[in-house]
Amino acid sequence: MDSVVDLLVLLTLHWRVGISTLIALVVAVFLSTALTAFSGWFGVPLVILGFGAGLLWEGSALSSTRQHDHR
Repeated sequence: MDSVVDLLVLLTLHWRVGISTLIALVVAVFLSTALTAFSGWFGVPLVILGFGAGLLWEGSALSSTRQHDHR
């Protein structure tokens, strides 16, 4: 139950990270079912890359917001 609460907090407060991770997860599951050469172990780095892309997206959005606040 705690993991569900953590997921909801992630999607509420840091929605860019949650959306990019969720999209990467859906793509990884689709590729693993559609392509026989794409195993689940190939999906793990894909989801990690999606999480990293979400972190970069969130960081750039926060830094641009802070730059506008200092003006």
